[in-house]
Amino acid sequence: QLIFYGDSITEGWGGTSFGNTPGKHRGWTSEEHTEIRHLFGTTFGEESTWGKRALKQPLILGISGSRTYDFLWRIQNGEFPTSQLLLNHDEVEKDGDADKNSFQLETLERIYIVLMGTNNLGGGMLPAPTLEGMDATGRGILQLHKDNFPNTPAAMLFSELLPRGDDFRAVKMCPPRCSNMTTLEPYKSFMPAIEKVNRALPELVDGWRNDFANSRIVLLSSQEEESASSGGKDDGGDGAEDDSNHYKMTINCGREMFAFDDDDELDTYMPDRLHPNAKGYELWSHCLKKGLEVVMDHVISLAEETA
Repeated sequence: QLIFYGDSITEGWGGTSFGNTPGKHRGWTSEEHTEIRHLFGTTFGEESTWGKRALKQPLILGISGSRTYDFLWRIQNGEFPTSQLLLNHDEVEKDGDADKNSFQLETLERIYIVLMGTNNLGGGMLPAPTLEGMDATGRGILQLHKDNFPNTPAAMLFSELLPRGDDFRAVKMCPPRCSNMTTLEPYKSFMPAIEKVNRALPELVDGWRNDFANSRIVLLSSQEEESASSGGKDDGGDGAEDDSNHYKMTINCGREMFAFDDDDELDTYMPDRLHPNAKGYELWSHCLKKGLEVVMDHVISLAEETA
């Protein structure tokens, strides 16, 4: 089962904002919310290759405006699914002599897809405490999984912060959030803060992998494949160690995560320069599917080729 956690961008997969059809400020056409819901269904829902083999249909658990600290409250107070999907715990314990420190694909039940943190920056929080919140977010999910499903592996796609071009909001935050407090010069863009956060994520996520060995955690990056580092371990090529924990740990999606040089192209996929439209969600879905293929040892892509 896919669990989509996040803020308004995640909620948008359901075609809503705060539970309602978004207003004109989002820049969507009158029927775009319907198109996005249909896209989600055909890409990740029961009509998709994934949905036909999933244990349960996906959940969209995004709330507009959400920040890391309220997200932690959410998962600690009912928004973390605790039902066992494959075997009950007793059967798993009797059946499995598998190494609990290795990733066992055959017992995987859920994949958590997480995008969280841009509203921290948008609310005036600095990159360092934003990273602390993102660290708590990832660790919070993994710890709850470990507590509730000690005999089943954890899998997560954790996304870098998406680029945003709503610069007018950065300007309005000064004061108190100013580039220069003496002259009250405002920040002209969120992008320097976003880039600082994203540069720190590979090391942060590596810490989760070390502390939650029975996991497969893929970082989704907006960097281009040819210029980005792997952020730690990778699938390595001919000399790669043959074990269940060796996999491509960073997917560099480039433009599939809205890394555009041209502002006009950003407007095509994010009309309000913050939230994707239907074209944007379709583009982003390619990146998410690449991450899912890695988690599932490319079972999904093989199924699509033979369908």
